This record gives sequence, structure tokens and C-alpha cells, in this order.
Amino acid sequence: MILAWALSVLLLVALAGLTLSVVGLSKQRAADSQRDGAMKAARQLALDFTTYDYQTWDADSKRVLDDSTGQFKQEFADGIAAVKTDVEANKATSKGDVKEAAVVSNDKDSAQVLVIVNAVVTNTASTDGVERRYRIKLDLVREKNHWLTADLQVVG
Repeated sequence: MILAWALSVLLLVALAGLTLSVVGLSKQRAADSQRDGAMKAARQLALDFTTYDYQTWDADSKRVLDDSTGQFKQEFADGIAAVKTDVEANKATSKGDVKEAAVVSNDKDSAQVLVIVNAVVTNTASTDGVERRYRIKLDLVREKNHWLTADLQVVG
């Protein structure tokens, strides 16, 4: 009888431990998924931000706007017309290539990601292209299960 009771207690302890492990693993997977989602969104926005062509400026800038929110979206929208004028006048193009990205911090609804992008920029003054390296800090927020850029700063 004591052996049966001891085995029952041992089984309950094992089940409790297993349950806690499964819950912990599930939370870790959710956190990893959120982190991966933020990283993917930041890499794409950095690529979109550094890739444009004077012939397709409207579509190129729309991609940035579609993945933006808040003050960054408003500031970008406010500057589109002036930048378009310069881009078209100089027949400018830029082809971005994301080299590295790292999540600095994140939770379920926000993240900060640093992205390093190399871009080859051409224009009427430099038809062969000049390679530029950007270090970009993006602050992202999750709205309706979609990561959007709320702030973008070129930090180096």
C-alpha cells in the first residue's frame, strides 16, 4: 500500500515536471517565433529602404510605407515628393544587400533590430556606382500580428 502511494506521488511529480517543461518550451518557441518575425521584417524594411530606382520610385517607396507605422510612416510620406524629384532628376538607383542583422531587444509587441546593409548607388554623377555601407537601427511594433517599422535611424 505504501509502495503504491509512493509510486502515485512520484508519478504526479513527474507529470507536473513534464507539464512545466512543455509550457516552458511552448513559451520559448513563441518568443523565438516573435524574435524571428521581427528580424525578418527589419531585414525586409532595410532592404526596401535601400533599394530603389528612379523609374519605379512610386512602387519602391510604397513598399516602405506599407511596412511602416506612426511617426516614421508620416515623416517618410511627407518627404516622398521631394526625394522623388531628386531621385528622378539625378536618375538615381540603389541596390541594397542586407549583410547582417541582430535583434537588440524584443517582447511580444515591440523589437529593436540593428541591420547592416551594403548598397550600390548610381546617379548621373556616378554611373559606375558607389558602394555605401549603412548601419540601420529599426524600432518595430507588432500591429494585428504584423511587424511594422515605427522608427528608422541610420546610425553609421
